[in-house]
Amino acid sequence: MDDLNNVLVLTIFAGSLVAVIVGYLLAWRSNRTAVRRAGSLMTAVVTGFAGLVMLAWLMGAVMPLPPPDGSPLWQPLVFLLGFSPFPLGAFYISAKFIRQALRDE
Repeated sequence: MDDLNNVLVLTIFAGSLVAVIVGYLLAWRSNRTAVRRAGSLMTAVVTGFAGLVMLAWLMGAVMPLPPPDGSPLWQPLVFLLGFSPFPLGAFYISAKFIRQALRDE
């Protein structure tokens, strides 16, 4: 059963990666406005979803805060601050592509 779960996770990851690459190439290289807009929106949706997943994982990794076992508070806070640029970067890329899709050509 673990092999089936691994295949599912890898399939979702590979599909998301392909969707971002194809969307980026469509947004960057297409001559038609509608295709560029569709590529920008596809890239924005996939990166926004990836940012939400990363943020949920990051919050779950440090919760509950403060730790109930009495360990120091600085360890989860350093972990949170160290990895917080990843979801914020994904949200920035998503916002950038949404803004590009909504811009009049």
